[in-house]
Amino acid sequence: MKFLPLVLAVPLLAAPVEIPEQLSLRQALDLALKNSAALRRAAAQLQQAEAQSAQAHSQNLPQVTVAAYDILQTVNLRAMGIDVPLLPARVGPFQVVDARAFLSQNVLNLPVRDRERAAREQTRSVAALAGNARELLALQVGSTFAQALRAQSSQQTLERQLELARKLHQITQDRLDAGVASRLEATRSLQQVNNLAQAVEEARHQAAAAKLQLANLLNARITSSYTLVDEPAAALEVSSNAVAQALEARPDYRAALARIKAAEFQVSAARRQRYPVIQFRADYGQSGRKPFQNLNTFHLQGILNVPIYTGGRIEAEIAEAQARVNEARAMADEIRSQVETDVLTAVAATEAAQRELDIARSGVKLAAEELDLASARFTSGVADNTEIVNAQDRLARAEDNVVRAAYNRDLALTQLRRALGLGGQS
Repeated sequence: MKFLPLVLAVPLLAAPVEIPEQLSLRQALDLALKNSAALRRAAAQLQQAEAQSAQAHSQNLPQVTVAAYDILQTVNLRAMGIDVPLLPARVGPFQVVDARAFLSQNVLNLPVRDRERAAREQTRSVAALAGNARELLALQVGSTFAQALRAQSSQQTLERQLELARKLHQITQDRLDAGVASRLEATRSLQQVNNLAQAVEEARHQAAAAKLQLANLLNARITSSYTLVDEPAAALEVSSNAVAQALEARPDYRAALARIKAAEFQVSAARRQRYPVIQFRADYGQSGRKPFQNLNTFHLQGILNVPIYTGGRIEAEIAEAQARVNEARAMADEIRSQVETDVLTAVAATEAAQRELDIARSGVKLAAEELDLASARFTSGVADNTEIVNAQDRLARAEDNVVRAAYNRDLALTQLRRALGLGGQS
């Protein structure tokens, strides 16, 4: 059975690729899945498992070989128990030529059959683990992309706030020149510009560092000269039986179940070593003293092997195999519990993050309205620019709340897709 198509085909040696100027999460996932060393390693492990399964299957198939030899020999008849008076003890030298085909077949060998089934289940487990590696990579890419997008959004937000602060400072400076504003107000507005300029520089550094980390994860050319595109997040329908659906879809849990079956077949194989083994062997060929002076000969052989006493070896192998079953079951129980925890936690986090984002967006609208009102009061001479500076600070905090809430929402959605077993779907 071939499972390799389940794993994304990736080149053996992935050269660094260029990141597009506009990079979306979908494009980042595609780049990571095409260039991931982890997926190449998973594909190699799956190839090994398939080869081992084929080896186990071959033990149940006929084995055919061909052999030929040409011997010049002498024989000691007395060593063979032939002692005839007047007959030389040594005969020869004489030539023997033989060429024939050999056939062997397991007619009844139950341990070999169980080992084949175990190898097949082990291949299924490795195939599921390859899918799990794909999902873990998607989770890592989604989390890193969300972190980089948050840093970029923070930079853009601070740059807008800096531009606004400069405009407000210019208005204050014009009013100072006109004699309707104080030097204190101009200094206060200029200090706001400087504070935001410093914050912008820090945000630019953090955004560049986050993009470099993302480029490294994608196995692409290390650069920060690209812009992340914030596509609308696709909604996920979460049903009431989400845990049951996740247990069916999660590749790590499916791998654990396959490991249990493989271990159980190994137990059966160990136990069935007590059963008789029936084999058939045959050969057919030509034998003679000269290459062209020979006769057709054959052998037919049926073999029955019955284990009587093995010194406790079979019992020890059964105990070892049963311990592996117990270990596999314990691991499956741990993964099952983790899947349930992942689903419930991710669902709660996604719902909370969406509510947080809605509240944060509402706060931006209120802060922007407050800044407009404060600006109007300042330009009409009703108040100084203290209200403007305070309103601008509140707008900055509100916009930062939106950036943080959007990051939490994106991260929660990424974790929810992983929890539901959908992370590997780009």
